[in-house]
Amino acid sequence: MKKIVVVEDENRLRENIIEILQMEGYETFAASNGKEGLHEIKKNNPDIILCDIKMNDYDGYWLINELSKSEKFLNIPFIYISAKVDRIDIRNGMSLGADDYITKPFTRAELVSAINIRLKRKEDFIKNIDDSETITPIVAAQVREQIKNLTSSEKRILKLITENRTSQDIAAELFISIKTVDNHRSNIAHKLQIKGHLSLLKYCLNYKSIINEFEK
Repeated sequence: MKKIVVVEDENRLRENIIEILQMEGYETFAASNGKEGLHEIKKNNPDIILCDIKMNDYDGYWLINELSKSEKFLNIPFIYISAKVDRIDIRNGMSLGADDYITKPFTRAELVSAINIRLKRKEDFIKNIDDSETITPIVAAQVREQIKNLTSSEKRILKLITENRTSQDIAAELFISIKTVDNHRSNIAHKLQIKGHLSLLKYCLNYKSIINEFEK
């Protein structure tokens, strides 16, 4: 049974989401703010996280920043819940590493579909994680051109990601803040036309040898 942590400070909405997910066969764990959510995530190691962005205490930004400090949480799909008017909040959330978002009000079908899609992508990623993509001369040239467009700092951080370093580890090694590392991750993903932590990690694994060419 797949496990989902739902972080939402609106009691009625949280209860409705939990009811829907339980009827769909998911094991659910509820939290009313990011701090409670972090506790549930550490305790239950969920397959996916569903989190509101705006909460009075320990909001969705706080939670995803805390999760980014540990490599074990980076591969858990993270879906933001947001009001339709909060487009800036959505963009900020995605830049911090969220994999997807759904806007309020949403239907049962929209909720279940978003979750199933992310779980399927995670399963496909894990299934193929050890199968390196065939690197043809054309693909290799395309990857080199992409990496050339990165700044020297971004290239260095990309190299560290290939070594499975967490944002916290990278920040400590480069003497910069975790927020700065996460901003670099977002910029790297944008330049490489990649969305989400899983896709960026897979890119690094597939093209590690090419990325290492830019080490110096």
